[in-house]
Amino acid sequence: DTLLNDPELQIEKPPIWVCDVVAAIFNSLVKDNLDQKVEEMRAVIQPEFHPWLAYYLVKNRASKEVNFHATYIEFFEKLKQPRIFEMVTNMTYDCLRVLLKSVDQAVVSTSHRTVLKNLGYWLGQITLARNKSLKSKQMDLKGALLDAYEHGRLTAVLPLVCKVLEGVQKSKVYKLPNPWTTAIMSLLAEIHDVPSLRTNLMFEVEVLCKHLDIKIGDLKRSDLLSGKRPPPGSNDLSSNARQPAESKGEVGAGGFPGLGAAKAGAEAGGAARGAEGA
Repeated sequence: DTLLNDPELQIEKPPIWVCDVVAAIFNSLVKDNLDQKVEEMRAVIQPEFHPWLAYYLVKNRASKEVNFHATYIEFFEKLKQPRIFEMVTNMTYDCLRVLLKSVDQAVVSTSHRTVLKNLGYWLGQITLARNKSLKSKQMDLKGALLDAYEHGRLTAVLPLVCKVLEGVQKSKVYKLPNPWTTAIMSLLAEIHDVPSLRTNLMFEVEVLCKHLDIKIGDLKRSDLLSGKRPPPGSNDLSSNARQPAESKGEVGAGGFPGLGAAKAGAEAGGAARGAEGA
């Protein structure tokens, strides 16, 4: 919860008894009682509290309960309040934006990355899977990947993007060869081939391909990483690739490349001459 306690996201709460009833509805919600729970929700929630309901769903439920995503979506479809669904979508964008403000923390925090992935999957299910487009101003997947590559944040951003794209699996509009999907998959394939990319990041792309029933080898690679480089010591690369040059004897005193090797060579030469003189 603390990850999404940002002041930007604060919504006026309804009376405490309403909050309690809503929590009880969601706590007991299953596919078999959807119609009953929809009627209970209609009886208790007033239009002025719809923004809070959207906030509650995204922050307290969707961010944690991935196994219930499909049930929640069906629940809100049966509620027949399109305005609420729009609020839910916008709140999801807002929550992701807040989480990505501290993306450097997500790189090293498993719990942060888990919430990102959960909300990424949720976003894909309420948009792409329902043949609704992503708002590029709110969530530019391609731009996010390129920025993450250059700043060593793929560890947090790439799994998020892959989870969003899982929504393509249920879509009639966004399945390949949809140009938008094709472009992002081509970039993911190019990232997958980056030398020394961490195995878990490669695996995320491969799992997505399996979900979408495509072979990664069949994807055309983009050329968007050309001229771009990950930062030194990037967490996105395997530990061997992150080793500083100094540990390999390539950087010497003062940080100048080659001085360490030159010094070692000089010492070896001196030792050899000393041996000859003896």
